[in-house]
Amino acid sequence: MKYKYIQVFFWVSALSFTGYAAHADQFPVVIESEVKATLSAERSGVLSQLTVDTGDMVKKGSVVAVVFHDDLIVKKQQRQASKKYRDVQVENLGKLNQKGLVTDEELAKAEMEALINDKEIDLTQIEIDRSKIRAPFSGIVVSRKVQPHEWVTPGKEVVEMYDTSRIRIVADIPADIAVGWKPGKVDTLYFSDMKQDVKVKIKVLSPQVDVRSNTIKVYWTVDPGQAKTARLLPGMKGVLKLGEEAQPPAGGQLPGAGQ
Repeated sequence: MKYKYIQVFFWVSALSFTGYAAHADQFPVVIESEVKATLSAERSGVLSQLTVDTGDMVKKGSVVAVVFHDDLIVKKQQRQASKKYRDVQVENLGKLNQKGLVTDEELAKAEMEALINDKEIDLTQIEIDRSKIRAPFSGIVVSRKVQPHEWVTPGKEVVEMYDTSRIRIVADIPADIAVGWKPGKVDTLYFSDMKQDVKVKIKVLSPQVDVRSNTIKVYWTVDPGQAKTARLLPGMKGVLKLGEEAQPPAGGQLPGAGQ
């Protein structure tokens, strides 16, 4: 009997050192957006409109901010009015040229002036388009860098946004643990914000080990449907728990206990 107790104690002690511990190793993870952008002004002027704020969802192509450009609209209208006059002028001069009443040089000059006016209209429209800051993809605004009616210059950051439909999860895992992992490996992460587990799959592992921390950066992907249901957002933090699924040998009995 004494021998049996000693043997059971031996197996319990061994399990605590071979992965059957009650508390598994935990490693912090963070959610990142695979697609993010900082939208900046392309021309100088007063920010006459800023239609979004932090937390707003925007659709691809929607206008999030506008730099004042009423002067450009007036300029374009003037050029368009001039275009009508010049087009008629070129047409009339062409008819007169055929009759020998207008020289080729006079006709060519009128055609050149009409062409220059058309180019001015195109350039003005480009400037008008550059006055409007549009969302390059559908997503969420995570920060607003300026206030409405603020003066901005080219390159001035206006808003930052993420694509919430394309997220990834990243963590720094000790090299001695991650060295045997491969893309496609399924893991379970726990997010305390939602109080739920999320199944993820390894997408890629960094090809090098960080020399200071001796860790490997690991990236996981999550099914878009599950991410939406769980309301996963960039910036959320969770934990990767290793070894929690480890169980004693089949039968629920320690080896040697029945001897």
